[in-house]
Amino acid sequence: MRLDYRTKSRCQLEAEMKRLQRDLEDLEEAIGFDLINTSAHISGRQVQKDEACLSELRERIDAIRKFLESANM
Repeated sequence: MRLDYRTKSRCQLEAEMKRLQRDLEDLEEAIGFDLINTSAHISGRQVQKDEACLSELRERIDAIRKFLESANM
């Protein structure tokens, strides 16, 4: 997903990046809890879905970080 970060201020981008980082941490924690603390079966499809969500969040965080660095904002 490619977003146009040029229309946002540095403050807005940093806030978005922090929100995405919190979302990433929450999702990692939830997945870890499910894997470690439950005996419920987790399907391969669910694992793929979770990995896709984690990857998307990481990519969005990296994109904002790189934009901020390159824009020298």
